[in-house]
This record gives sequence, C-alpha cells and structure tokens, in this order.
Amino acid sequence: MATIVVCIVCVALIMLGGMTLSQGILTSADTTALSFEKMITREGDLMRTSVTALRAEYLSWSDLVRVTVDNNGQYKLGDFDKWDIIVHYEDGGGTIYSSWLPYTEGTPGDNAWQKACICLGGQPEFFEPGLLNPEEELIILARLNPLPGDNTSADLTLTTHNGISDSISFLQPGYTWLTPHSESIFITGNEYFQLAEATPCDGDAVTITTDAFAADEVARKILYDENQSSKTARILFPLKGISDIPAQTWTVYYRCRTWGDLQFPNINGDVNFNIDILIRKADGTIRTTIASNVADAYLTIDEAGTWVTKSATYAFPGYTVVDDSDYLEIVFYGETDNSGPENGPGYMQIIIDDNTLAISDQTRIECSP
Repeated sequence: MATIVVCIVCVALIMLGGMTLSQGILTSADTTALSFEKMITREGDLMRTSVTALRAEYLSWSDLVRVTVDNNGQYKLGDFDKWDIIVHYEDGGGTIYSSWLPYTEGTPGDNAWQKACICLGGQPEFFEPGLLNPEEELIILARLNPLPGDNTSADLTLTTHNGISDSISFLQPGYTWLTPHSESIFITGNEYFQLAEATPCDGDAVTITTDAFAADEVARKILYDENQSSKTARILFPLKGISDIPAQTWTVYYRCRTWGDLQFPNINGDVNFNIDILIRKADGTIRTTIASNVADAYLTIDEAGTWVTKSATYAFPGYTVVDDSDYLEIVFYGETDNSGPENGPGYMQIIIDDNTLAISDQTRIECSP
C-alpha cells in the first residue's frame, strides 16, 4: 500500500513538473515573440522615418535661431521632449561651444528650444494637432547664450525620439541680410516666393520680369516668374519668433536689366526698380501696408540690355508685430517715369536665387542701424 502511495505521489510530481516546465517554455516563447514583434515594429518605424532640416536662420531681429524641419518620411512624429538638438558654434570672443538644448513648452530661455508651430504649405496644421505628420513642417525656435559671434557660422544637429538625425549649418553675419529664394510658400492656394535670412542664393536662378512696356509707355508694373506668370514677385518672410522689426536703413540690391528694345532706357532718370513693403496675415489678407514705391534704383542709358547690380536705400520706420504668424512681404516692381522704351516692346527683369553670382551681386536686402 505504501508503495502505491509513493508511486502516486511521484507520478503527480512528474505531471506537475512537466506542466510547469511546459508553461515556462510557452511563457518564454511568448515573451520572445513579443520582443521580436516590438523589434520588427521599431525597425519598421525607423525605416519609415525621415526628416530634413530645410533651413536654419539666425534671426537678427530677435537673436533666435529658427529651424524649419520637413517630415519627408511616412511616420508621424511626436514626443518632442525626447528629441535632441546640439549646436556647435563660436561666440564673439572666439570660444567654441557644443551645447545640448533641452525642449521647453513655452518661450525658450537660454540654451533651450521650443516647437513654435507645425504647418503644411505655410498654413498652421489642422490634422492631428501636436503631431508632425508626413509632409508637414516643424518650426523650431532656439535661444543660445552666449550668442554666436558676428561673422561666424554654426552647425546644428537634431535627432528625433526614435534616433533619426539630420544636420544643417547657419550663418551669423552680424547684420540683417534677407535674400529672395525660388522656394514657394502657399497661403490660401496662392503661391509666393520665400525670403530667407543670412542665406545666400542656393538654387537655380529664376528670372522675374514685367509685362512688355510699349513705346513711350509710362507705367509701374509688378514682376513675375517668366516661366510661371501666376507667381508674382511677392516675397514672404515669416515673422515667427519676431516681436519687433526695428527702425533701420534698408539697402535693396537688384540684380537687374532691361531687355527687348535696345534703347530702353532711352533717357537717364527714367527706368527704375522699386519695392512695396507689406504685412500679410496667415489667412492671405493684408494687415497693413508699410511703404509703397520705395528704394528706387535707376538704370542709365549705358546699362541698357546688360545685367547689372543696382542699389537704393529706404529708411524703414520700425514695426511692432501684431501676430507672429504674419509675414513680411516685399513686392518687386519695374517703372518708367518719363518716356518708356524708344520703340518697344521693352521688359524689365530681375534675377533671384542665382548661386553662380557672388553675394555682392545677388538680389538681396541688407539692414543696418
């Protein structure tokens, strides 16, 4: 009898041990499968993640660095507090810094950055607010202390929460320097050129032109892309991160020429290029016109038909930004004051974003106190 009891206990122990071992094996297999599934999911997320730093600008009107980041992958991005931003730069005394910047929800303090906005085609996001979806752009504002030194360059590297990185450089020339670029900003379906700070021409040249001036025609005409007539020479500079535009002397440089009639201009003091200065709201309407027909740069008879760089100044009165989602808008015009071309037709043209030109010959605006 005792032997039977012992046998029964042994059998029970064997069965219990086998079941425990089987359960352990199954649990281990489940854990391994879940870990493998997570690894596959993470690898898939990484393969679908791609970001490009499109532009980094040192904003001289606010002493902030503004970075535009494009989500050109297939994965929505968030967890911005887990992103890393490192800036390598030199201060005014020649000291080199490599600063890691933490994320902040509010206005960035010293050596910090914020998600200023997420937008699509120049418009604030409306789909899944707070997430950087594919094709959307993230605007980053960062504050450095000490500030980058005048006439220096810096490198910025950003890394997303899942480890995808991109790097970009920016300049701090020591003054305000605005350059029209061929890239587009879209507002309510309308296409505008882009104005960038401290960024020389970096694309294929675009010629913007007036409609033809008839013989002896006296008129002022807006310029437009000669290959896309619906894209007029309205150049936008986002005011995100800027609260005031100071009173300064603006020097406007035009890389320009007349074309068509060889006698255009046919008298000195007739043909000139000039600008309007506006503030445009994010909904496409105009908030205010600051100046019209200013910074007149005249061509001479001897310059007819030749590409030249002309300049003129304007005393900008200063402007307090009402809403930093607005844009500063510069509009380029060509004008005849007295007689127009001798025979006609004649055209007035400006070239922008021509990276083959020396900076001194590029169409641009420089501002000084």
